[in-house]
Amino acid sequence: MTLLPSHGMAFGVLLLAHAAVRSPRADAASWARAAADQAPYWARSLNLRATAQALARHGLATETETGLQPSERLRTLAVLESHALQATARMLLAAAPPSWLPLAVRSATVIRDYVPAADLKALAWLEPELDALLIDAAAQQRWADEDAWRTRLGAAAEAAVLSALRRAGREAVQVSLVSDAYGYDIDVCDPPTAQIEVKGVGPQTRGSFHLTRHEYETAQRRRGTWRLVQVVFHSSAFNAAVLGPDHVSEVLCLTPEALHAVVPEDTEAFVWEQSALLTPPATAWRTVDLKPAADFSAPGLRPRAVPHQQRRR
Repeated sequence: MTLLPSHGMAFGVLLLAHAAVRSPRADAASWARAAADQAPYWARSLNLRATAQALARHGLATETETGLQPSERLRTLAVLESHALQATARMLLAAAPPSWLPLAVRSATVIRDYVPAADLKALAWLEPELDALLIDAAAQQRWADEDAWRTRLGAAAEAAVLSALRRAGREAVQVSLVSDAYGYDIDVCDPPTAQIEVKGVGPQTRGSFHLTRHEYETAQRRRGTWRLVQVVFHSSAFNAAVLGPDHVSEVLCLTPEALHAVVPEDTEAFVWEQSALLTPPATAWRTVDLKPAADFSAPGLRPRAVPHQQRRR
């Protein structure tokens, strides 16, 4: 069952949200019965059980020891006093974007020829806000895709650096697999010790990277040992199913002092809280001799998402 937010689907989800907030439900069937008990007569024909199961599949409810628990997004719907149905539609579009959404939304414009006629009819109740809702949902999907993409690229870069360090006989631990709280990805344990934050890029984005506030503050606290290492992949890596050592073009390094030189100080009018995109001058970078071992292998960077999506590499 899809979660396309037709009027009936949105209303059914809202009924389920109210039922779930009152108390946990043992399973989808009991959740659906509790929602049906408060439904008006016309809504009792809705397939609430299938809707409840679909909500669980898409992460909007979680099975626990005490039963199905609604997500925070679902709980929020139950307390909205106005525009609750529209908010439900927005949530469903974000949780389960229709396959046609990236094709239908281009440059903040909705091209309705790409929307199946049946879906367009089901969504008609959202007029005149439909285009705005679809644009917002497409933007959120792009952000989620980019997050997943950066995670894959970062994992490939970390694997390359770890392989290079071990090839050089260094004892290194990939602490990013334990937690993001370290403020770096790889801990080199034998002297000279080092904490390495790894960034992966392609030829076009060489020299730029996203840095979190926590990573920056960690760099400043550990100026003597913290380093940012950027792995530059050849263009061929972005169409490869499996990466090997030849897919690494070069490895660059940046010191905490170089970071400090480009990051502005906080002021009363501006505070950097989460992350920033940094592009230090080319003179701040130095090339380092970190070459993955001959047997280095990692998942390739061939796009897994919709084929039309374009990314800067």
